[in-house]
Amino acid sequence: MSDVVTLANQINARIKRLDEITAELDDAGEAKAQAIKDYDLAFAVAMAKIGLGTVNQIEGQQLPESRPATVLGKYAAGLCCDEKCEMIRAESKYKSILTKIDVLQATLNAKQSINRHLSHE
Repeated sequence: MSDVVTLANQINARIKRLDEITAELDDAGEAKAQAIKDYDLAFAVAMAKIGLGTVNQIEGQQLPESRPATVLGKYAAGLCCDEKCEMIRAESKYKSILTKIDVLQATLNAKQSINRHLSHE
């Protein structure tokens, strides 16, 4: 097979992969938005519960009776650490897909440039 045909096949494979991975982007974006929503809600609920005194422990550790407003956010973050972890995972997956798209586009552009050069020879 000639270099031009091989390169054309590689270009087509990259285009197909770009189509596949960009389709994943919508789902990843939705998952990211949902994870942010879940964390924000969990954080607000945790703040309310701590402020009202309905939560007195975090992971088996007793909270002090006196709860200065400056530390309520830290306590609430501790209560919703699982939601925060899921949010970070969702954001990471979304960014990973964007990076893969950028890499595929760069390699596609390079292969197309080489193909133009070979086609003119």
